[in-house]
Amino acid sequence: MIVRRADTLGMCGGVRRALRLAEQTLADNPGAPVFSLGPLVHNPDVVEDLRHRGLIPVADVADVREGLIILRAHGVGPSVRAACERPGIRCVDATCPDVLRVHRLVREQDGRGGRVIVVGDPAHAEVRGIAEHARDVAVISSEEEARTVPLSPATLVVSQTTLSRALYGEVCAILRDRMPGIRVQDTTCAATEKRTESLLHLAAEVDAVLVVGGRNSANTRRLHEAVRATGKPAWHIERAADIPAEIRAFRSVGIGAGASTPDRLIDEVEAALRAL
Repeated sequence: MIVRRADTLGMCGGVRRALRLAEQTLADNPGAPVFSLGPLVHNPDVVEDLRHRGLIPVADVADVREGLIILRAHGVGPSVRAACERPGIRCVDATCPDVLRVHRLVREQDGRGGRVIVVGDPAHAEVRGIAEHARDVAVISSEEEARTVPLSPATLVVSQTTLSRALYGEVCAILRDRMPGIRVQDTTCAATEKRTESLLHLAAEVDAVLVVGGRNSANTRRLHEAVRATGKPAWHIERAADIPAEIRAFRSVGIGAGASTPDRLIDEVEAALRAL
């Protein structure tokens, strides 16, 4: 079997930075209670490894009475930051710099009294955090919603950083047609787009594709969906043990991976494929 990796795959800079901060925090505070607000990354293997080393995910800041709380790369809204400012609590901010830029843009727009449209998954932690930085805000996720969401000339449009650039462009085109004076910011992550482009290029040259990443990783799901949309056989797996038996039928297999997937899991999947 020929096994090839996408040129760009695996952990993005923001996730690697969050992991470094978590590891440094654990090393600098031996014995102290250290928590992450939600799973630090959307990968169960990484979360479980960090748990064994002392990092405990919590669903709400209110669940922590004392200790250190690491804010993950997705970022949070002002209410969560305020809740961290309590006696006995210390906050370690691992928010991705790209997300912090979106927060700044939205706060500035809110300060001008303008409207904000956030394009992304309304249930995603990053989107909820972004939206909380404005008072006049709407979250949309589709072209259909773009055709009906209320607009004003003083409207700023931003996106979830991991949103498909193609979808964002389509939504923004509709919004601009409806209200030419609105301001659109390119807030999609270049690394996310590079992962997609790289994997689709590889998919055209192999017989099947495995996309490695957590089941709860939105960007990994989108990578898998992008390959499936081309008609190429593709599977979303979390680890080497999930490799489907059908993969043996293919002469060449490509590997892609989401932005929260550690190098070791990609290595294990490649090794397992080569051993078939």
